[in-house]
Amino acid sequence: SLSSSAAFPLGSEDTMGPKKKGKKDKGGGDTAGMPLGEPDKLKELTQQAIAMEIQRGFQVQDKANAEATAKQMKEKMKEANERYEKQKEETHEITRDMTRQYKDMQETLVSKINLLEGTIQELKDELEMDRATFQQKLRAKDQVITDQEEEIKEMKSKMEGMAAEFGDMLKKTLDKMKERIELNSANIEEQSVPINKRLEEFNLKD
Repeated sequence: SLSSSAAFPLGSEDTMGPKKKGKKDKGGGDTAGMPLGEPDKLKELTQQAIAMEIQRGFQVQDKANAEATAKQMKEKMKEANERYEKQKEETHEITRDMTRQYKDMQETLVSKINLLEGTIQELKDELEMDRATFQQKLRAKDQVITDQEEEIKEMKSKMEGMAAEFGDMLKKTLDKMKERIELNSANIEEQSVPINKRLEEFNLKD
C-alpha cells in the first residue's frame, strides 16, 4: 500500500490544491503573504487532522496486513515443520524397517553360508576318505596282483623244473627198459636153440 505521508504530506499547501490568490482589501491591496486569520487556521488544522487520520488508517491497515501476512507465514511454517517432522518420522520408520530387514537378510545369508560351508567341508572330508580308501584298495589290489604274478612265476619255474626232472627220469627209465629189453632178447635167443632141438627130436620120435 502507498505510504500515507507520501499521499498526504503534512504541512504543505500543495495538498489542498493550487494556491488561491490573496484577497484584496477594500483599499485594493493584496493580502498574499499576510498571516492567516482564525477561520483559515481552523480550516488548515482540520485538513491536517483529516490527513493524519487517513495516514493513521493506512498505518493500521498496513499493520493489519503485516500481522495477517505474519500469521499466514507462521501457519505455513508450522505446517511445513509438521510435514517435515512427519516425513522425518516416516523416513525414520522406513530406515529402521529397512535396517531390520537388512539385518534379518544378513543373518539368514550368513546362516546359509555357514551351512553350505559345513556341507562342503563334510563332502570334502568324505571325498578325501573315499580317495584314501580307494588308494588303499588300489594298493592292496596291486599287491595281490604282484603276489599272484610272483606265485605264477614260481609255479612256472617249479613246473619247468618238474618237467625237466620228469624228462630226465623218463629218459633214464626208458634207457633202463631198453637195456632190459635188449638183455631179455638175448636170453630168449639163447634159450630158443635147445627148444628147437627138442622140437626136432620130438618130431623124429614121432
